Amino acid sequence: MDTALETQSLARKDRLAKLRSLKRKQEHDVSSETARDTEASEASTVVLSGRNYDVQTKAPRFGFDTAPSDNQVTLESQAESIAAEARITIKGEEETSLSIDLLSLQPKKPNWDLKRDVDQKLSRLDLMTNNAIARILHSSILQAKTAAAHNNENLAELVKQRENEEAGLAGSDLA
Repeated sequence: MDTALETQSLARKDRLAKLRSLKRKQEHDVSSETARDTEASEASTVVLSGRNYDVQTKAPRFGFDTAPSDNQVTLESQAESIAAEARITIKGEEETSLSIDLLSLQPKKPNWDLKRDVDQKLSRLDLMTNNAIARILHSSILQAKTAAAHNNENLAELVKQRENEEAGLAGSDLA
């Protein structure tokens, strides 16, 4: 398997070497042709194929010679002008207010962030507290009703005892 890979790599190297030599020959041929053309006619320029090759700079041409949005008001140019105006006004405001009022930067209550985080947990506890209060009130009302019923029975007995005592006292006073 190693020999097969070696033979393939050697074959590839040979092909690449042939391609390089062909390219060198073509470049040499083109340069000799251009030298003959320039000698023959100095006024004519060498025309090469390809749209993005610049003959004067002898480099690839990137994009347009001039931007298509030149001399036009675009959204980007408006945004840049607004940003520049904002920077100028901010610099002016910074120069006028050099001192920073630290009291205005501090929150009015120092534990506002703690309260914000705890509020969600407290909402559940508030619901549970309200339910517990309702249960306690309900049980106290029931106890009061049973106590009132028991007191009514006691009151009836007390009234009877009073009447008996008064009857006994009234009978002893007469006798």
